[in-house]
Amino acid sequence: MNMRVRQKEATRANILEAALQEFSTHGFEGTSTRVIAEQAGVHHALIKYHFQSKDALWREAVTFLFERQLAQIQHSPRLEDYEDKREYARAMLRQRVHYWAQHPEHARLMVQESCRDTERFRWMVDTFILKTSESSGAFVQWLMDEGLVPPASLPALVYILVGAAQLFYTLAPEVQRVWGLDPSNKAAIEAHADALVRLVIR
Repeated sequence: MNMRVRQKEATRANILEAALQEFSTHGFEGTSTRVIAEQAGVHHALIKYHFQSKDALWREAVTFLFERQLAQIQHSPRLEDYEDKREYARAMLRQRVHYWAQHPEHARLMVQESCRDTERFRWMVDTFILKTSESSGAFVQWLMDEGLVPPASLPALVYILVGAAQLFYTLAPEVQRVWGLDPSNKAAIEAHADALVRLVIR
């Protein structure tokens, strides 16, 4: 790969990262492509050059977001690598916490879109969320089958555990204001992971 191609890909990635931050904070309607360009440190014309439209940029940003999550899911802890099923469950929960800590924009964007039953939201669900929810559902079903959590409604437990893993970071400004705590701090992340593991795995 030559230098020009690498620079083009780096520019595109910077734009996508900036777009995720803006879309997750302000929603689709409240986001300006000019602000995205400013945050990415590029000329506004490059947005249209790389993505043609605001809608196309949103979809590319969402694709970038979920592909990153799916790549992490593929590298999840493997049950066969653990002698103790509880240790495996703890490792899985910790991995989930670390993902949401690293990417709070993910849950924020999902909340922004799920508040409106738009065509964009339905596309996001059909293209990505069904797949990631299948993975989450399989893990939670395994927890129940192994007796590590009480039997309950699978959808309810999935949202309870996902919410417990991500809300601390989704609402980071509130956490900081109320508790004087920065959720992105490494010690805070580990404390949160510890709390979730102790709460869920007995």
